[in-house]
Amino acid sequence: MISSEMAELLGMSDRIYVMCNGKVTGEITEENEMNQESVMGYATRF
Repeated sequence: MISSEMAELLGMSDRIYVMCNGKVTGEITEENEMNQESVMGYATRF
């Protein structure tokens, strides 16, 4: 699934890959890391 809706991602995913500028900048697999702060932290890495 590809989505830019944070609630949808967090509610339906057991693994999240985050991309920034066309490159994978993070993989979130731990339930305690599945939050908006973690996703945005990876999304703003350059």
